[in-house]
Amino acid sequence: MFTDILFYSVFLGQIFLLSYHYPKKIFTKITYVLNTYPASKYPKLYRHSQYIDPENKLRKTARRYKYANSAIALLGLGILLAMAISGYAPHTIKENQHLLFVVFYFLLQSFPHLLVEVSTYSWYKCMRYAAKTSTRTADLRPRRLFDFISPVYVLFAVLAYIGWVSFYLYNKGFSAAWDSQTYMTMFGMAAMNLVFFSLGYKSFLGKKMDPHQADEDQHKQITTTIRVSVFASILMSLQLITFNAINKFGWDIFEPVAISLYCQLIIVFGIGEMLRRLKIEDVDFSVYKDETVAPV
Repeated sequence: MFTDILFYSVFLGQIFLLSYHYPKKIFTKITYVLNTYPASKYPKLYRHSQYIDPENKLRKTARRYKYANSAIALLGLGILLAMAISGYAPHTIKENQHLLFVVFYFLLQSFPHLLVEVSTYSWYKCMRYAAKTSTRTADLRPRRLFDFISPVYVLFAVLAYIGWVSFYLYNKGFSAAWDSQTYMTMFGMAAMNLVFFSLGYKSFLGKKMDPHQADEDQHKQITTTIRVSVFASILMSLQLITFNAINKFGWDIFEPVAISLYCQLIIVFGIGEMLRRLKIEDVDFSVYKDETVAPV
């Protein structure tokens, strides 16, 4: 009974965080920008767009994002209700059962966020293209990694990875010959950490996504990207340690709970970290004004 209540509670939390709480914050953020910084006063923010009325297009996109998340949240609540009515008992599951359901629903929840990220990337790409002929500035201050993130987090990420490798090989047997699964697992983890490193490194040394972005805002953007990359590495290592322990000690009934919690932590330390660090009220929007227009 405890396991069942725990599963329902955790899955309800997944619905709340991923399909209501953070989508609401993102929708509010987009609406705030559109209402506070219109194209008439901040043309550089909009004039590169391929649309005749970019403000209206953005409002429609934001509404679609909101409605999509609402529909996914209602679907999740409907699934929970159907489970309760049918007498579904998570404690009766066997190894690896129903994990796909939790993962699939998480992927469904992630889809609207992914569309927003793709749209944002395309928006900045057009902005960079439009700014090619204009004068661009760069922050010439030397960059050092630990100016953007505490070495404690980096050390923790390294130790978490070493901890997972040690625990994984311990369960396999240090003296045992590596099979194809072991090679694939080790390679997969190394590749994922390389992806996280590449994302952080690109942000650390790369150009601005937004060519008009103020230097201070770029510094915050780099800090956030590096932190998210390091946190993602830590979470992945801890998640694999957790699942190795579940498999080793036969705690299969906790697998759906563990994967749902992991999905929520990804969002909390991903989207959540970005929203906490990159507060829209602190962004310098004066860079989007047209310098050719004399101040009144």
